[in-house]
Amino acid sequence: MDQHILTLSGESKFTITIDPTVWIFDNRKLDVDQHFNDQSEQDKLEEPEFGPRRWQTNQIRTKKEALIEGSYGMVLKPFIENAEPTEQAKTLVAIRRNGEEYSAPIDVAKEWIAVFSENGQVIKTSGPLHIYYGDGSNRENPITDVVGLRLDA
Repeated sequence: MDQHILTLSGESKFTITIDPTVWIFDNRKLDVDQHFNDQSEQDKLEEPEFGPRRWQTNQIRTKKEALIEGSYGMVLKPFIENAEPTEQAKTLVAIRRNGEEYSAPIDVAKEWIAVFSENGQVIKTSGPLHIYYGDGSNRENPITDVVGLRLDA
């Protein structure tokens, strides 16, 4: 199996195969830096300083640059829900390449952000995924080298 493809398996009706290399095309992706920025600061950045035409051109350029330079992730909630956890499932476990495991109650894990791209590049050496907690509390020290996800009782 491709080193970038992983599964969400365990106490669920379905096993979900995840290929983070295609998430860049998914409209549900989020810009990790923007997601964790203070909303009031973000509002200031979105105010146009010039006429609408120039601002629209700048927005298009900015979006293209963001895809090339940005860091992106996906909230895990839709993947967990699509797997249809059994009634016994209580936690989601992130499995690292070295065998270490990190777990959280399913409701908390649904807010985890699976980061698949840093600075416009697929995460290769410490990937395929990094897990950020939904509140950003581990932003400086994410769970890296995530190669699998498992629902446990």
